[in-house]
Amino acid sequence: TEVFPMMSLSDERLIRDPREWDALVATYQLDCYYEHAYFELAKEHDEIPELFYYPTEFGTLIYPYLRRRVPGTRFEDITTPYGYGGPYFTGIWSLDQIHEARERFERYCKETGIVTETVRFHPLLHNQELGQYWCHQTNILQPTVTLELTDPFETIEGGFSQMTRRNIRKARREGVTIRLGRPEEYHDFARLYQMTMDKHHADARYYFDQTYFDHFAEGRINNVLLLAEQDGHIIAGCIVLTGRQFAHYHLGASDPAYLALRPNHLLFAEMIRWAKQSGFQALHLGGGTTRSDEDSLLAYKRSFGEANLTFFGLGTSILDATIYERLTRQFERQHPEVETGQWFPLYRTPIRQLSPRREETS
Repeated sequence: TEVFPMMSLSDERLIRDPREWDALVATYQLDCYYEHAYFELAKEHDEIPELFYYPTEFGTLIYPYLRRRVPGTRFEDITTPYGYGGPYFTGIWSLDQIHEARERFERYCKETGIVTETVRFHPLLHNQELGQYWCHQTNILQPTVTLELTDPFETIEGGFSQMTRRNIRKARREGVTIRLGRPEEYHDFARLYQMTMDKHHADARYYFDQTYFDHFAEGRINNVLLLAEQDGHIIAGCIVLTGRQFAHYHLGASDPAYLALRPNHLLFAEMIRWAKQSGFQALHLGGGTTRSDEDSLLAYKRSFGEANLTFFGLGTSILDATIYERLTRQFERQHPEVETGQWFPLYRTPIRQLSPRREETS
């Protein structure tokens, strides 16, 4: 008897319409990094947000990404925006079914001239577990800190390091107070953020223009601004992204002249209290600026909950090896002064000096 290959009842399609996109995000209760507004926030120039939707009888795959033109060519590549995301699988998936979905997706990429794919997996959704069968290569880049918020705040606070608790007391003694910011105060935060980046000689991609902060001020993506003040003067602040289950520390900034008052320690403690009171399951603080376990920013975040480590992983795929080689050789010819090595894709290695966070994609 003749055996026919078993096909899943797939109805895959590509979604760009914001309403259809967000309806899916709501249906599957996905995190804020999956919302269309986050992609609008993160995209640059001519980048196009797109979502690959693959529903079957056994489960559904939802995979949003940014499509980017490779400068000076007719080719494109795709990437998760700065933050976290990647393919999200609901239901029950076998490896065969993942491979079948992947085959269809790669066929689309080849037809469209998409050369590479970069996925920044979501540390709280653990989508790297199945995502490792989606991407050609995956690796864990660095630990991140996630605070579970199920315990009472006093219990969570008991997990702070002694030094952190001491610094919180100092900030309170110095008259530092924390409050929610108003829409017009995002401008003040943007100024502080610029000062913070200058102080750290940050890489260019960690700077954002005023339009970026306007997104938050106008509430186009759900967020809150927390501000630290002394005598009515704003000395530190942070933007927290809010999803359905999770809150995420997104950007922080402080006035270097007031660091001795320890406003950031109090700010973080009150951010944790606020997230707990607002009913979130967890608050993701993110990781350090390097891969190192000795990273000072990671150590600072761990001082609020040593035991709560999650992991941030990267998935990469070369979808057209011939074109990839050609683009890389062309880049190396045009920029002989740039040492390619850690970056992916190689042809997007930054031309400016690499930051300590050199493992991230451009």
